[in-house]
Amino acid sequence: MGVQAPRAGAAPSMYNTHTLSNGLRIVTAELPHTRSATVSVYVGAGSRYERDEEAGLSHFLEHMLFKGASRRPTAREIAEAIEGVGGSHNAATDREVTVYYAKVPDSAAYETIDILADMVRDPVMDAAELEKERYVILEELAGIEDNPAEMAGILIDETIWPTQPLGRNVGGTPESVKALPLSAVNRYLKAQYVPENMVLVVAGNIETARVVDTAARYLGDMPAARPGAWYPVEERPGAARIAVREKATEQAHLCIAYPSVALDHPDRYAVDLLSTVLGEGMSSRLFLELREERALVYDVHTYPTEYRDAGVFTVYAGCDPENTRVTGELIFEETAKLLEHLPEEELAKGKMMARGRIQLRMEDTRSVAGWIGSQQLLLDEILTVDEAVARIEAVTMDDVLRVGRELLRPQRASIAAVGPFEDDALFAGLL
Repeated sequence: MGVQAPRAGAAPSMYNTHTLSNGLRIVTAELPHTRSATVSVYVGAGSRYERDEEAGLSHFLEHMLFKGASRRPTAREIAEAIEGVGGSHNAATDREVTVYYAKVPDSAAYETIDILADMVRDPVMDAAELEKERYVILEELAGIEDNPAEMAGILIDETIWPTQPLGRNVGGTPESVKALPLSAVNRYLKAQYVPENMVLVVAGNIETARVVDTAARYLGDMPAARPGAWYPVEERPGAARIAVREKATEQAHLCIAYPSVALDHPDRYAVDLLSTVLGEGMSSRLFLELREERALVYDVHTYPTEYRDAGVFTVYAGCDPENTRVTGELIFEETAKLLEHLPEEELAKGKMMARGRIQLRMEDTRSVAGWIGSQQLLLDEILTVDEAVARIEAVTMDDVLRVGRELLRPQRASIAAVGPFEDDALFAGLL
């Protein structure tokens, strides 16, 4: 078993890492003060790994893995094995990662490794179950039509990254989901769910040596293989930067987004702080101006998203359709004001807020598992909380203003709106 070596000047890591001979990475966080354990399997699979005709394939496979596996051949048996001890389990598919997780009492941690290992290694993949699940996924996609805020988020990604996997809805389209055959799902399973492309994470009141032994028992003899590659981002110069989806809603849903930095970029923490100050929480610039002062919105917030080779900084606002134009104008105005003058105390408050959020996340075994699993899979390294806080504290005023002035220029922005708009005329001249 290998323990992650501390970096120069850093405190020893609380995370233990081990790699099996077939390439499977195992990461543990021993938290003896807890009474729970979270077991997660992270897989390098998502919409960035799919061709256009395969749109939604990663998400479809995620659903199928809950339908039964070799040692628990039905969905009911899998569910009862977790819920019967008081645990909960689920999964999520994104553009670069699919994760399966279960949070259980610590006494059930090692059996849970068996359950998830069986699911990702030897699912039943029954043709009849696939056809039933196809309709379940179509209902899931239909639900997006009843969630215009989610529609706006998908639309802005399509606008930033048009006609490529990074800008595509992770779930695919009804047309692509209807057309996916069982052979494609099985082929994708064999291509992506290989040891080198997976990370097993266990956080909680567990013993690392026993986790490694259990993982080796159930996953150690999986054959080593190289996974399929993901599709890199492609620049689309000249592409339309305003997209409107007409929908008879009582509220307009507006997204303004800017291309931003990748996951491993040195300016990532400056971008995060910029978002914290501008639009995260009820003390942020946008919330105070647009909601508290102007009463134009119920919800306005910002969120940066980073991927392996790209990123996006998004502002969302929900408002009366008649106020959409002025809401957009004020977002640009408040952003410009921030980049003209950012008081030291406001930046200090942003750092305190960012640091506190990270520290509070570490109170829950599922959050700890998420912290270490995603970093290990995507970056092949894990920052401790102290290291992440140190990087936040190292960001200077000059860093925030430099990054903001470089990234958050109106001429770099795109706009997506969902609401009772026949066309994009309302947004003329905003960019």
